[in-house]
Amino acid sequence: MSLDQPKLTMQTIKKYWVYGLLLFSISFFIYKKFIKQDNSLQVKTFTIQQGWGYDILVNNKIFIHQEIIPAIQGKKYFVSKKQAESVGELVVSKMKQGRGGGFPEITETDIDSLKITR
Repeated sequence: MSLDQPKLTMQTIKKYWVYGLLLFSISFFIYKKFIKQDNSLQVKTFTIQQGWGYDILVNNKIFIHQEIIPAIQGKKYFVSKKQAESVGELVVSKMKQGRGGGFPEITETDIDSLKITR
């Protein structure tokens, strides 16, 4: 039996290498396709009945659809296109920096620093 044990260990090691390589390949593909392509990130503003919102597009597909001001308690709407666009640009900036794994966090401090009307 001691002769079979090294084979089993080598098989296990090979299996983990294959799984590791597969996981790395998938992660790399997702990173390149959705996060790293800085030139494919864009902000598009839109109007709604209550004000303005923004979409974050990745490769011309909606990745984030935001109708309300993020990080603010309750449903508060952007009162101008400029406000929606400035928060959208901040989101894109954080995505380019790799913060939040593709879904960057916008804080109340961020909203205040952009002078967004609540």
